[in-house]
Amino acid sequence: MTKRILLIDDDSSIRRSLSLSLNQLGYDVEPCDCGFTALNKLDLYSKNEVNLDSIVVDVNLPDINGIKLGKIIKSKYPDTTLMYITGYADTLDLTDIEDLKDEGLLEKPFTADDLIEEINKILGKHEKVALPETSKQKETKVSTAYVLIKVKENAEYLRLYHNLYFMDNVVYCDATRGDIDIFLLLQSDSIDNCIDFYENNIKNLDGINESKFLPVSTPILNDNIKEIVQAAGISLFEDMQGMSRVRNSNKSVCSYVLLDVDREKLDKVYPILKLTDNILYCDYTQGNYNLILLIYGTQFSEIDKIIENKIINLGGVLKLKEYPIINVFEM
Repeated sequence: MTKRILLIDDDSSIRRSLSLSLNQLGYDVEPCDCGFTALNKLDLYSKNEVNLDSIVVDVNLPDINGIKLGKIIKSKYPDTTLMYITGYADTLDLTDIEDLKDEGLLEKPFTADDLIEEINKILGKHEKVALPETSKQKETKVSTAYVLIKVKENAEYLRLYHNLYFMDNVVYCDATRGDIDIFLLLQSDSIDNCIDFYENNIKNLDGINESKFLPVSTPILNDNIKEIVQAAGISLFEDMQGMSRVRNSNKSVCSYVLLDVDREKLDKVYPILKLTDNILYCDYTQGNYNLILLIYGTQFSEIDKIIENKIINLGGVLKLKEYPIINVFEM
């Protein structure tokens, strides 16, 4: 039986040359130019009970970071064999490199023979890989909401911030620069409990001039896109420790970004942002802005470039406001 490989790489010359070489070696190759094309193809294979022997993923893709894509694939299809390829191994985090080597990592340039040799090593551990008919999603019974706070001019800011920071249901309390002074992220086992907590403990707190409660939900998406987003949510949830390291690192900075996206374009924009590298959170909510992002970078100028190159140019973005997170002790 001919072995089937899914090849995901945005470089058309690499897709073409590898596909041709692998075909000559007796492999059936399905080339994909981006992560979303691959996820849609995998969904089609799953529905038609088509088996794959291996999936080859470029680490640097235009729409989804390849490492993140691999985690999504693993959460949806845990028995699928992965091989990562990259021309930028020297720019990868050491933790990422070790994670990739657990699957298989091949540095460019390489030949088709090199790729087959590495794939065969992996396939030696997994003789035959079948995509499951359905992916079992882990359900997390957690409801989330944001509270956006404007502080009174004469308020004791540090005391207010301290009170909010140590509240039980407050996951994050971030001081920001702009017309919103504090972003809170609340979590509880139901949205009603989040509302009750806000009404009883935050809304009328001394020093708050104005606050807005924004529950997080999922936009209406077509079934295939919804599955991809749910799988992404699982893989990101499993990587919460990594997110916390980024947020707490003194080598990175973060900004909240409020986006208003055309409702007719949400089906396209929301999953792209959800899976974009450097975006820690992309949450759908209601109000003047319907998406709240948390973006990180080594410095704020890097975040500005991410906004300019990866967000503003997306079709459907109507307006945007950035709120850099600041150290309260530097105010």
